[in-house]
Amino acid sequence: MTVSPPLAGRPLLLGLAGLGLVLALGTGPVLDALGTADDIAAARDRLARAQAAAAAPPSPAPLAAADEAGLVLALQARLDALAAERTVTVDGAGIQPDPGRPTLPRLSASLRGTAEGLHGLLQALETGAPLIVPEEAVLGVERSADPEIGRATVLRLTLTVRGVLLPAPAAKSAP
Repeated sequence: MTVSPPLAGRPLLLGLAGLGLVLALGTGPVLDALGTADDIAAARDRLARAQAAAAAPPSPAPLAAADEAGLVLALQARLDALAAERTVTVDGAGIQPDPGRPTLPRLSASLRGTAEGLHGLLQALETGAPLIVPEEAVLGVERSADPEIGRATVLRLTLTVRGVLLPAPAAKSAP
């Protein structure tokens, strides 16, 4: 008995179809494993960033007080302490309420000193506690240098910073 040619290729076709089915079923888990590997790499990256943030030193708290007068006194005290370590004089400090941001009023200060003294004071404000970040700084010459008598240039710095007004503690009511 003679087998017709279309029936002779049937086992080969069935073998190829089975092989295709095995490949189709096998690629799903492989693709899932590759996706999972990407997820694990992303999670490891997030973990490394979280560990680095946890190991970093805590940032200092901002300049804060319960009321405006306390905020001005805190700024004045901080500036006086830093000026005592440098060639700087604090002429005064004040507050400029900001209706748009009532809990973050502007504080202003006027200082005089040498370029080195004022630079050091600004750097200490931005890096020490409490954290005070200048919003605006205007620098001008108060008195020119006089090389004949050895007098250095005195600069005037008008500084504007933000303070934080802390919310009043809630009153406890008796039951």
